[in-house]
Amino acid sequence: MANIISIGTVVPPFVATQDDAKNFATNLYGEAYKGNLDRLISIFENTLIKKRHFCVPVEWFSSAKSFEEKNNLYLENALKLSEQAIEACLQKARVSISEIDYLMFVSTTGLATPTIDARLIDKLPFRKTVRRLPLWGLGCAGGASSLSWARTIAEADTNATILIVVAELCGLTFVRSDMSKAALVASALFADGAASVLVKGKSAKISQNKTLPKIIGSQTVTMPNSLDVMGWRFNAQGFNVVLSQNVPEIVQSFLKTEALNFLKQNNIDIQNIKHFITHPGGAKVLEAYKSAFGLTDEHLCIAYQILSEYGNMSAATVLFILERFMENLKDSRENALGLLAALGPGFSAELLLLEWEHT
Repeated sequence: MANIISIGTVVPPFVATQDDAKNFATNLYGEAYKGNLDRLISIFENTLIKKRHFCVPVEWFSSAKSFEEKNNLYLENALKLSEQAIEACLQKARVSISEIDYLMFVSTTGLATPTIDARLIDKLPFRKTVRRLPLWGLGCAGGASSLSWARTIAEADTNATILIVVAELCGLTFVRSDMSKAALVASALFADGAASVLVKGKSAKISQNKTLPKIIGSQTVTMPNSLDVMGWRFNAQGFNVVLSQNVPEIVQSFLKTEALNFLKQNNIDIQNIKHFITHPGGAKVLEAYKSAFGLTDEHLCIAYQILSEYGNMSAATVLFILERFMENLKDSRENALGLLAALGPGFSAELLLLEWEHT
């Protein structure tokens, strides 16, 4: 069992409306998709996204950039946003950096060795004995997976204070020469953002008097023969996106089956789940969740809000959603169960069972 104490979220300063993105894509992909462009470009309107945030201005995307330039920007901005997310998270919890026992860093949108967690330790007043766990390549599932690993650590070390930091700069992976449909879809969905989560073991001191979620179960399930569903192909230009159009169908088949099995193993029926914290890969993915689990717009209203306001920030997105759930429920006196779910490269499903309990 692990207690989720606080979440801090941040986004970079440059904003692109979906109209901005649609106009950009129309100009970029027009020649490649003559006669078929109107149908493809309609995805920008169908995403339900109003705006997205990036660490570079919209004008930056108008010319090709080398992988070196993009990755240097990743190093600079991932570190900056991670610091801001940490500050926001720890201020809420009234916890100092020196109290952190474990530091986890999650990302899939840039490369760094030493990893960003080491750079944070070098820059901020962490204890020199803090344990590091960088997680790379989990994509949209990374935020959920980091919570699952935090639970594993907290069960082994019940006094643990664990800090998770997630920074995803999806905009910097943009490859201007990539004319694939997957790249066009990605340009309509993905954005930049960072989040930090404070997790404590059951024996660690919790000073807050409010309703907080605890992680009471977790599971990872990897789908057979699914390596080509989601991921990157690397070349001289950097990260070329791999993104199957079958993800909504996978939610309704693979994820539904595994989620129901996971709940059954914990002696819980889907009807007993009150809060659904689902990563909104896109509007079609949220529709698939509704169909698979018999959910309404009200069940997923926070996921729709975050998608509209920020787009798909890969691993960080589900933590933005969880943060809003926590803010809405902090004064509740009602114990309730929640299911947190995300899908990512592997192709894997990350599932967590949460219980809100007043501390």
